[in-house]
Amino acid sequence: MPDRPVFKNILVAVDGSRHSDLALSMALAIAERDHARLGVLTVVPNVNESAALAYGAGVDPVALQGDADHAADKTMREAIEAIPENQPVDSITRHGHAGAEIVAQVRDGHHDAVVLGARGLGRIAAAFGSVSNHVLHHAGVAVFIGHLPDADQPDSGEQV
Repeated sequence: MPDRPVFKNILVAVDGSRHSDLALSMALAIAERDHARLGVLTVVPNVNESAALAYGAGVDPVALQGDADHAADKTMREAIEAIPENQPVDSITRHGHAGAEIVAQVRDGHHDAVVLGARGLGRIAAAFGSVSNHVLHHAGVAVFIGHLPDADQPDSGEQV
C-alpha cells in the first residue's frame, strides 16, 4: 500500500443498473482508501425525431427526452443517497453518447481514474458499441470496469 493516495479525483458512471451499482461500490472503496473526491456521472441519451419515430407514429421526441431526463435525475438521486455523508462528491449529468461523454468528463473534470460497470449503460447506448471498451481506449487515465457474474453461468467463486 502506497504512503500517499494513488487517486485524487475519481469519476464513476451510473445508470441505475446492477452493473453501475457495482461500479459505485468499487469507486467508493477506492475513494475512501485514497481520501479522494468522487464525481458521480450519469449520461442522458439525446432523443431526436428519428429515435422517436423508431418507437412508433405519434411519439413526441420532447416527451421522450423529458422521460430520459427524469430517469437520469432519479438515478442520480439514488446514487447520491448511497454515498456516505463524509465523502466529498460532485453530481454530474451530461447529454449524448455515454462513451464519448464519460471520456469528455474525465478530461473536463480533471479526473485521474474512472470506474464503470461492464454492460449496463442502457440499450440505446449499447446500440452504438461497448461503452466500457470506448472508455478504456480513450480516457487516458486508470479505468476500472466492474463485471457481475453472468446470471446464466454458474458462479465461479471468483471475487469481482
